[in-house]
Amino acid sequence: MNSGKLHRNLTVVVPNLGPCYRLNWLLTAVIFCFSCVLPANIHAMTAKEILDEVSKQSFNENFRMSLIIKTSKGNKLISNHVLWLTARVQEGKSSFFLDFEEPRESKGLRFLFLQEPGKEASAFMYLPATDRTVPLAVDDPSVDVGGTGLTTEDLQGFIQQTRSQEELLREEKLDGRDCYVIRIPIPENKGERLLWISKDGFLVLKNQQLDAQGKLVRTFTVTKLIKTDQGKDFPRQEEVTVPSKGIRINVKQEFAVFGIEVPEEVMDPEKFGTYPWKG
Repeated sequence: MNSGKLHRNLTVVVPNLGPCYRLNWLLTAVIFCFSCVLPANIHAMTAKEILDEVSKQSFNENFRMSLIIKTSKGNKLISNHVLWLTARVQEGKSSFFLDFEEPRESKGLRFLFLQEPGKEASAFMYLPATDRTVPLAVDDPSVDVGGTGLTTEDLQGFIQQTRSQEELLREEKLDGRDCYVIRIPIPENKGERLLWISKDGFLVLKNQQLDAQGKLVRTFTVTKLIKTDQGKDFPRQEEVTVPSKGIRINVKQEFAVFGIEVPEEVMDPEKFGTYPWKG
């Protein structure tokens, strides 16, 4: 029987067993029929299913956006960057290209992140001063992305990451939105990552990184959302905090366009550094 449909020719024959037996039988029949027309996804989702849905919802079309990244320590602004972020999603592959505009000393600095299902992610950095491209360690949390204070861990909202042994801990509200809370172990340092994922749109609204002792290392939180032309929620502003260093990083999407064509050269490790995509 198809979900959501009840065939019209379904006939229920009630045996003449007396009022009480007849009532119980009818209730059983009603419950059975009702269960047949419930949505297929009514069962409790697993952590893997939730994360798969995050990937499906968040990485389903190409986009380009302008980012403003302000990093502060205490009340002092220590850096201010403007860059472009371009994403291409194709046949399960996700590619992300960053091109720095400001400050002047960072202009022309570019990063490329590549992710394929079943493979380790790879990353590259192009240095305009030397006209060289160098590989990066994607899973190294100490790698700073262009002096912004952000790491590849902070970019997990844009970069699909390899995960294992994920666990659904609980369901709870975050800023009034119902969320799943998922735990993902970090084998390298025996720490863990906690993700708050909205139940209505499968967006990662919060990402906490804890060390082996359970001490908070970093927190990535979506602070503002916008609607795309398709009516979907998309992060507009995020905040990253590093308690041990007193660091706060504010990320704002100033301009965004979705469903665009992305040139092959932009996502080619040998060409992305010098390809004139703006032209």
